[in-house]
Amino acid sequence: MSTQQVICTGGSYDILIEGGALAAVGERVRSLECTHTLLIADAEVAETHAAVAADSLAAAGCSVAMHTLHAEEANKTMPAVESIWSAALSAGLDRSSCMVAVGGGLIGDVAGFAAASFLRGVDFVQVPTTLLSMVDASVGGKTGINVQLPSGELGKNLAGAFWQPRVVIADPITLSTLPLRERRCGLAEVIKHALIGDPDLLDVIEQNLDQILEAEPEVTTALIDRAVRVKIDIVQKDEREHGCRALLNLGHTFAHAIEPDADLGLKHGEAVSIGLMAAAALSERLGRLEGDWVPQLRALLEKAGLPVRLEAARLSEDLVARMRFDKKIQSGSHRLIIPIAPGQVEITDDVPEKALLEAWNAVIG
Repeated sequence: MSTQQVICTGGSYDILIEGGALAAVGERVRSLECTHTLLIADAEVAETHAAVAADSLAAAGCSVAMHTLHAEEANKTMPAVESIWSAALSAGLDRSSCMVAVGGGLIGDVAGFAAASFLRGVDFVQVPTTLLSMVDASVGGKTGINVQLPSGELGKNLAGAFWQPRVVIADPITLSTLPLRERRCGLAEVIKHALIGDPDLLDVIEQNLDQILEAEPEVTTALIDRAVRVKIDIVQKDEREHGCRALLNLGHTFAHAIEPDADLGLKHGEAVSIGLMAAAALSERLGRLEGDWVPQLRALLEKAGLPVRLEAARLSEDLVARMRFDKKIQSGSHRLIIPIAPGQVEITDDVPEKALLEAWNAVIG
């Protein structure tokens, strides 16, 4: 069991990481003096994890209504938010009520935005059931949805709000029910955190990879605890991404250019894995890379079953064009996070377009 605290001006809260914590959701929510809840669940876990959470809420004396969403990037849009608002109105939620998100990062992002905007803000509880959401998406208060670009494609997370949860309840036992592909995707975010602030964690992953991919509870609990500490440290220093919090976007500006491409069929963690390699290639082309560690990174990602290249043909010019709509663009200039060495990353502004093209070409084909 691990309990960590996030201290933010937008609201401080605990992160509870414990096997069996799913069955205690009701007690934790009731302790927030909330008795009226809307549970927003990934449709894939509505009859399993969400049902356990709902029973727990009811047993604790909370009224509970459930609303399900299909966790697909194409559904991470305003209609999904509006469907939550409608469900909240039907359930009679008021400003003393609470929305509880059960599922992966996409569900948390959409439900969090709905909570931030419904009646100008209601309480929100994160119950992540994927490795990716436990170590990253559920912590820090970022919520958001995709928005259609002028080209007709979806731009990743271009509308949203900072809205801190009241508590995050992570039950590592739920990871055993995930498809292997989803556990691999979560590992991409853990590796990202290791590159940002805990380089020794890369060795831990290498040494325990089989147990991690098998979701062995003791190993995964320790892994989640360690990865989350990296994010907490940064979020507490920069809650609303005015400075160092941008470091958590390592690999993501590249990833967001390819993730909404339905023809590629990439999940978030897979896009991040490719994005990490592209960011390393960019660092090399900018002359910032130190040491010969990138082959080890590539080998670890591949051993974890994650992609390191785009297999389908894409023009680097088109990918750079998509990057222009990324929310981290400032004054029309590309602002990216590049790795220097494990545990050392930096923000770089005014990245030349030629370097971006070369970085994309390094991971295409």
